[in-house]
Amino acid sequence: MSVPRLRSVLRPCCLLAVFAFRFASTFYLPGLAPVSFCEKKPSTDSDCKIDIEIFVNRLDSVESVLPYEYTAFDFCEETKEKRPSENLGQVLFGERIEPSPYKFAFKVKQECVPVCTKSYDSEKPAEKQQLDFLKKGMLLNYQHHW
Repeated sequence: MSVPRLRSVLRPCCLLAVFAFRFASTFYLPGLAPVSFCEKKPSTDSDCKIDIEIFVNRLDSVESVLPYEYTAFDFCEETKEKRPSENLGQVLFGERIEPSPYKFAFKVKQECVPVCTKSYDSEKPAEKQQLDFLKKGMLLNYQHHW
């Protein structure tokens, strides 16, 4: 097939695809499904939720090339182990999604709710090491990936 003939066939197909995408009203991202939220407690037959689950992935820094898992630092952790399902790409790239202790409800205003309190004894070598690691992370500007 010659190049001009190929162009004359592909051009209408491309235009049709562009117009089809322009008028589409939905989208799909692999690994994500839409979730409906309600303002009040949902009834048993409803598919909507009131609690917003927050997950953490990893911490990284623009000042360091070494990423850390959320559990590497001595942060507050979720007591129940409810890990979300991960797709193959996340597993191959080493992304481990963890549940976070942060709790939010849909359209419920909350201000300054403490998650937990930690204290360190600098006389104990293990706790001093944890505190020094946490300070180093702050100095290198490590940030969460939610």
